[in-house]
Amino acid sequence: MFYRKPLTYQLDSLRPFIDTETMNEHYNVHYKKYTDNLNAEIEKDSGNLDFGMNSLESILKNYKLISKKLKDNAGGYYNHLLYFENISPFHRNYYEYASEQLQSMINQQFGSYESFKEQFSKAGLEVFGSGWCWLIVVNDKLLLATTSNQDNPVMSLDCKVLLGMDVWEHAYYLKHLADRKSYVNDFFQTIDWKVVSDRLL
Repeated sequence: MFYRKPLTYQLDSLRPFIDTETMNEHYNVHYKKYTDNLNAEIEKDSGNLDFGMNSLESILKNYKLISKKLKDNAGGYYNHLLYFENISPFHRNYYEYASEQLQSMINQQFGSYESFKEQFSKAGLEVFGSGWCWLIVVNDKLLLATTSNQDNPVMSLDCKVLLGMDVWEHAYYLKHLADRKSYVNDFFQTIDWKVVSDRLL
């Protein structure tokens, strides 16, 4: 059974970039719903999960063998688990907390941090409707990826996910209304680069 990972910070800790109401709705309603539904679907489909039902990544990678409902909730759970880990009031907006390895990879792949930020933001803004924007590692190379709804790169690629940005409206609408660009700018103020760097290990 899966559970919501407790936050290491308070719901109001990310103000003014992410407001308390949005954090409460996002963590205590949306993330909770994906968690509860995932566990319910696993219990219902347990007889068909012979590829390792206790491994979240195994479920994601074998999504074609399971129900759409289980796939969507597994994706939603995984995505939100990463999201709430890679935002925090600790080390936020301090790119210098990124490891030397990650900074070197970003410089090599994107030219500079500012160029990476511009490209990542552009990718997030271009997601049509609901979805996610990702920074991933494939074959030791950094790549940007976007997915729709609650899909993620783990479902289709052999990769490490370093950073995930939720661009569903529930992630920003209470504060930013329809201004996704403003939300994306504020999201960069909340990234915990130490957490992102640790995912390289």
